[in-house]
Amino acid sequence: MSQVLVLEDEEIIRKQIVLLLERNNYTVTGVGTIDEALKLALDKFDIILADIRLPGASGTEIIKHSGQVPVVVMTSFASVRSAVESMKMGAVNYISKPFDHDELLLVIARSLHENRMSAQNAAMKKDLARNFPLQALMERSDALKSTMQCLREIPDHSAFVFVYGERGVGKELAARLVHDTGARADGPLVFVDLPSYAPADYHDVLFGVSQAEEMYERQGMLYSANAGSLVIRSVELLPAEVQQHLVSLTTYHSAGEHSLPLNVRLIALSAMSADSLKSNGDLEADFVALFEPHTYSLAPLRKRREDIEPLARHYLEYFVKRYRRRRINFSSQALNAMNAYQWPGNITELRSVVERAVLMVETDEIMPVHLGIAVVDGVATQTSLDLSLDAYFRYFVLTFQEQLSETELASKLGISRKALWERRQKMGLPKP
Repeated sequence: MSQVLVLEDEEIIRKQIVLLLERNNYTVTGVGTIDEALKLALDKFDIILADIRLPGASGTEIIKHSGQVPVVVMTSFASVRSAVESMKMGAVNYISKPFDHDELLLVIARSLHENRMSAQNAAMKKDLARNFPLQALMERSDALKSTMQCLREIPDHSAFVFVYGERGVGKELAARLVHDTGARADGPLVFVDLPSYAPADYHDVLFGVSQAEEMYERQGMLYSANAGSLVIRSVELLPAEVQQHLVSLTTYHSAGEHSLPLNVRLIALSAMSADSLKSNGDLEADFVALFEPHTYSLAPLRKRREDIEPLARHYLEYFVKRYRRRRINFSSQALNAMNAYQWPGNITELRSVVERAVLMVETDEIMPVHLGIAVVDGVATQTSLDLSLDAYFRYFVLTFQEQLSETELASKLGISRKALWERRQKMGLPKP
């Protein structure tokens, strides 16, 4: 529920606005002056609605203190001039008095939506910059080089791209590469994570809430991605009617492909291929046909083992800086363990494993125990990443003490035989 601060000195008008917004599921705080507003924690609000003409100071003064909170100004005099000046000062929108209820609700809803999209795009760009070295590593991967090059060369007129692969293989990075290397690179990059929404809301999320006002119709993610790219995670969750709506919006392009009426590239992500999803009945044939010219798969990490060590070192450097740790290196045993492990969670799992190791290691060298990976006879297994070091020690010893000597156990745990004996005594794990 969005929180709104209403800054209006006329008590009757303020109460009317507060009551209107509360009836429409907003949490509202009303004040009459700038001084009253500044006594509040402004960053707890999602939007501020401020009258320009207030006693003591103009309502536009709140803009200087609002930080990332968007401000909508209300004006009843010289509306065009005062609105322009307010927008120059940083207001995101304005509304002229007198206004009707629907108009006010529309302005607030649109301003909240645009601010969320702006924040999301800023976060995406920051994330893209942070992941650039990882993206560069993926582009140099022998197993991915051909796919990544194809992604970079998708024609600008191609509006539909399908990328699939197992969980954690880097589908989002591939989508960002597609966006970043095309003519839409300077436009918004909007991600829609379908599993985070209720299925009944998918249509509204993409196309907006259906209202008589055309401006309100343009609140969906599809319109927010205009001149950029819209990335849909788990595209197979889209109901048939939503798929058909997207199909109905497309027009046949002279180059033999379909395009949307807006300048938007739709990038669909899934764990399964489009053909498999069509065979399963999850995707409509007409919808799948939109992506046929540009469908790409990303290989799992176990099929491109040459990438494991460079990716691990990339994340090691990143987390050492993030947590301000001293210089840490992987031991040869740790590298062997990572190379032998199957990585069912792919790059996402590798990132989590390295982060955990950086947080847990107390020396300058990461051992298999810090990764939570054990290697016995060339076969790597992993325990839950929630295990503490003591819990992992207990698990490893009880699991492999029948197969390994004490010297071998100590070596694989990265400790001395004496330290192994001492921890056995402390934890009540005598030799069998």
